[in-house]
Amino acid sequence: MPSNHATDSQDALRSPVSAFSGILRVVLGLIQGLLLYALYYSETEKTWLSTQSPLFIALVMLAGFLPLIAISAIGHLPARKLLIWLGVLTVVLSGLGYYDGWRTDLFQLLPSGVSAGSRNHSPSAALFILTVAGLFIAQAMILAGNADGKRIASYRGYFEIAWKLLVQLLFAALFTGLFWLVLETGNALFSLIKLDFLDALIKKSWFHIPATTLAFSFALHLSDVRPHIVAGIRKLLLSLLSWLLPMATLIVAGFLLSILATGLEPLWQTRRASQVLLGATGLLVVLVNTVYQDGNRLGETEQRGQRFFTLCTRIACLLPTPLVLLAMYSLGLRVAEYGWTVSRIAGAVCALIAALYAFGYGIAAIRLRHNLRQISTTNIAAAFALLLVFLALLSPLADPARIAVLSQVHRLESGKVEPERFDYRFLRFDGDRYGVMQLQRLSEQKEGAHADLIREKANLALHAKNNWQAEQFDGVVTVDLTKNIRMHPADRQLPPQFAKQDWRDAPERWTQPGCLTRPTQQCDAYLVKPDPTGSEQLLIFEEHNNPSLFVPGDAGNWQFAGKLIPTPTCAERLRQAAEQGTLKWQAPLQHDLEIDGLRLRLDTGQQTNVDCAKAGDK
Repeated sequence: MPSNHATDSQDALRSPVSAFSGILRVVLGLIQGLLLYALYYSETEKTWLSTQSPLFIALVMLAGFLPLIAISAIGHLPARKLLIWLGVLTVVLSGLGYYDGWRTDLFQLLPSGVSAGSRNHSPSAALFILTVAGLFIAQAMILAGNADGKRIASYRGYFEIAWKLLVQLLFAALFTGLFWLVLETGNALFSLIKLDFLDALIKKSWFHIPATTLAFSFALHLSDVRPHIVAGIRKLLLSLLSWLLPMATLIVAGFLLSILATGLEPLWQTRRASQVLLGATGLLVVLVNTVYQDGNRLGETEQRGQRFFTLCTRIACLLPTPLVLLAMYSLGLRVAEYGWTVSRIAGAVCALIAALYAFGYGIAAIRLRHNLRQISTTNIAAAFALLLVFLALLSPLADPARIAVLSQVHRLESGKVEPERFDYRFLRFDGDRYGVMQLQRLSEQKEGAHADLIREKANLALHAKNNWQAEQFDGVVTVDLTKNIRMHPADRQLPPQFAKQDWRDAPERWTQPGCLTRPTQQCDAYLVKPDPTGSEQLLIFEEHNNPSLFVPGDAGNWQFAGKLIPTPTCAERLRQAAEQGTLKWQAPLQHDLEIDGLRLRLDTGQQTNVDCAKAGDK
């Protein structure tokens, strides 16, 4: 025990953080909690501040992030540099928060009598995620530059600080979670003897908000005065993750080689190729860096093991290039056909950043005499690029909603999309302020061959109360199912009676595929024959929804039969079987019961447990 205390003392002495800094950090954590509680109180009590969404969100950003930055930097930055850094962040965070509130505040834009819903009092998901990532990068760069005494620190300095911050944040989040676990355990114990004072206390917002920020700030300080513990956790984490690189390299390389045999068509049919390919690229980048580490070694391995990891790293550095090219081509096809949307703009940004990594890592792999040193340069360049991209995306400069709205409206006005098939609901519910402003302009349009139709549908969209009022958008024209539904194989045609049928008044309209009632939705369909002696039925696949089966009725009209409920392991295999025409329809395992005209079906509860991968091995 004495030796452990001695080691702890030595760790504390090596830390640049003084006892006063620790007290200041805890005080800042408490102040942060009180500020957040004040904002919460303003929201719940509906004070004047809560009616000013842009200002309110700007204050949330400052109260949520600025104290954490100060807590992390205290003891590592001189007072003057710290104040300058906090001043810069105050301007940036408040500006981004104010703009985020402004772009989503529609109360003054919508027509009278149309509710804009409840006011937005929290940062958007994009603002929160990109701010967390951007502040992490920026804080690591500022602290590393100060430690090295240079504006641009060495790569090793960036590596050490970034991983230290990451471990600190993970430790603080774990500590805060355990802190609340202890409180909830105490609450459960006291409740056993009918004492509820602790339950009443932890439910009070004036207690649980400051208590959470206080616990988090204390954990950040505690991890900062034990640098050797943080370094040990980092070393263990990197050592474990580095062993995943060979497996990931083998899997991705095998996938790319398999494409040579299967072609690209199966890849495009998934309609999520870009996301998966860019995700694989990101995984490779992370795993490469777990092996490369600070650039001075490739893991703590023996010479033979080091050669193995070096070879894996070189191969892994070459793999992002084809992945990114395929992702960009796939994304380009979707943009050329349907224009820009918010998700496609996000995908394009990810593809550009991934292309930067792919280019730099590819050069590092082919320069055999430089021991992969190009990875360091690429990582630093990518960090600066990410900060600039994040600022652009969160500002009017490259706001995805603004760009997507302009793209879609241009497609409408240039004739690339017919007015009856244009997605007006996107402008109303996904285009934020920019979309509503464009709808206002379209609702007053008087020139053009389709001005009356555009004006009418734009007005319907402006007056819509929610995103599911399909009758307000689709009541003007009948949906052309032959354009909405892609038949497979391509030489098959949609049954004429099905194509003529109007599904907007069907009782099952809320559960059936959206392509039957919405002009902008797309589906894939297959003619199937569950009963060899019966007529053909229609199996329709919709993205992010379960496939639906339709059967022809006695009077010639088609009826909705139901949905197939595949598990995640079966969903893709079901589509492949439909594509190949190898569906094996089976008779029901039990009979239905009819009581006074009511049919009762037996639910075995077994379908949700089916694992296609295991079933296929039997």
